[in-house]
Amino acid sequence: MAMTPRDRRLDTEYTDMRQLVRASSMVTFTAHGLPPTRYDVVLTCRGLVFNQEELGLSSHHEFTLTLGGSFPLLPPEIVWKTPIFHPNIRPPRVCTGDIWYPGMSVAELCVQLCELVQYKSFNIYDPLDRGAARWLGINLEADEPVVPIDPTPVRDLAFDLDLRPRASPPPAGPDLPSTGPGPASVEPGLPAVEPDSTGREGGPDEQA
Repeated sequence: MAMTPRDRRLDTEYTDMRQLVRASSMVTFTAHGLPPTRYDVVLTCRGLVFNQEELGLSSHHEFTLTLGGSFPLLPPEIVWKTPIFHPNIRPPRVCTGDIWYPGMSVAELCVQLCELVQYKSFNIYDPLDRGAARWLGINLEADEPVVPIDPTPVRDLAFDLDLRPRASPPPAGPDLPSTGPGPASVEPGLPAVEPDSTGREGGPDEQA
């Protein structure tokens, strides 16, 4: 049976995701479907979290991308699974309004999300987490800002570009695993933030 335009796009996205893993030590994933329509992604870049009401560092972040029927006109649905302190991420929600466009690949979206975690990218004027936005605004005015939290390039590995025709995902069943490092410990020691009773500063969720 001939592939539909949607299947070809999904197949291309899977190929691009595999190439991203070859180029980055920070991104691993498990794909679901043939061709994949869901990715469970793990990032090992450094970001901020609350640990026992103290702001600290973590290098383990997980989220799921689901490529729905309106993809790529609409961005993949993102469900953030791990704790994080960022103006534009408040689990399970992520604001992609300033990021996504229909020609963007899922792999590039993962790069952009990793750069959000690293505090290379942020929007403090339309935040999901107002407490994180206030903290960042104050930090940016400091003599020695602590951002970005992790300056490492997302594509940090040398690799040979595969110029062969893109192949369909292998017929290995619905789950296509890609293994990577496990959870990392949280490291305290960043400027303090006074959280509310939920352990997070700021008010209720806002639409992005």
